[in-house]
Amino acid sequence: MNHGKALVIAPDYYGLDKSIARAFERNGFETNLVTDRMNLRERIIGKTTRLFHGTKIFLNPLLRSNLKKENQKYISIAKAFKPSFLFVVKGDTIFPETIRYLKKELGIACISYQWDDPFYSFPGATGGHDYRTYNFKNGMNHYDHIFVYDKHYVEEIRGMGMDHVSYLPLAADDELFKKADVTSEEQARYGYDVCFVGMPFKNRIDILNSLNGFNVGVFGDFWERHVDEINGNYYKGKASGETVRKIYCASKIVLNINHPQSKYGVNTRTFEIPSCEAFGIFDYINGIEDLFKIGEEIVCYRDIEELKALIHHYLANQQERSSIAEKGFRRVMQEHTWVHRVKRVIDIVN
Repeated sequence: MNHGKALVIAPDYYGLDKSIARAFERNGFETNLVTDRMNLRERIIGKTTRLFHGTKIFLNPLLRSNLKKENQKYISIAKAFKPSFLFVVKGDTIFPETIRYLKKELGIACISYQWDDPFYSFPGATGGHDYRTYNFKNGMNHYDHIFVYDKHYVEEIRGMGMDHVSYLPLAADDELFKKADVTSEEQARYGYDVCFVGMPFKNRIDILNSLNGFNVGVFGDFWERHVDEINGNYYKGKASGETVRKIYCASKIVLNINHPQSKYGVNTRTFEIPSCEAFGIFDYINGIEDLFKIGEEIVCYRDIEELKALIHHYLANQQERSSIAEKGFRRVMQEHTWVHRVKRVIDIVN
């Protein structure tokens, strides 16, 4: 059944944009996904401003002119597609005046979803892209509703006078993250006692460096930039798509370490790991007990010593690992897929 049209504008980030768009389709909406990609010109100029800070004053206006063309494209697509509502993920490329125009002139309800820190408040967050930083903040009052993945930022936005804001956790795409068949060759290649998939941040490097003595395999982008900080040879290369599922399903324990920006919100791995019917040990984030039963559906650690003790325990208890993984999988299928999240968005919009 077709319930209307949804225009989704989202960053191109490891396929999450496509997962969210597909969830709208599975909820009965004709969906048009416009992916926000940083073009080559923007990447080159952004890198220049990071290396030579004095160039920002000259180069950021050039980048803003590039965004102006993008905003004109958003408006043209909205006029042609005539959506029931616009669902914007992140929104740092969309000017406040564009949101205002879509609402006032075209009568389109505009919804924002912030899947990370909306205000770039953690160190190094802007990456030199200051021309993007204030678009959401300056345009908050134009959105009909704002969803945020972390309760901390919900309260921060409410403190700025916005009452149309709700907590909406991240989720798993159950069509992508599911149990994988692993060949004997893949088992030998990806089957670690402890694995981790993700980008390097100081908190992650510190924890992984502490796991000497365990058979650890780490995969992800940008680790080559941190070779001087890595203690050991646990980094095994990049991984994406189907390979990530193979790593999760081949390894005994999948470690999850949230980004430093997370206060009371968890990352997508929190849901994707159990969605693959894999056993995970997660860093404790305030509020995670509202999503899963700790000790029954997932396992959490609060410091490195507790993590080591948990790894020792669960490596020796395969049956417990299997039981917890099965219960975590059932919880995700019942409550924590992108289809569930989008349904909540639609209910509020309606």
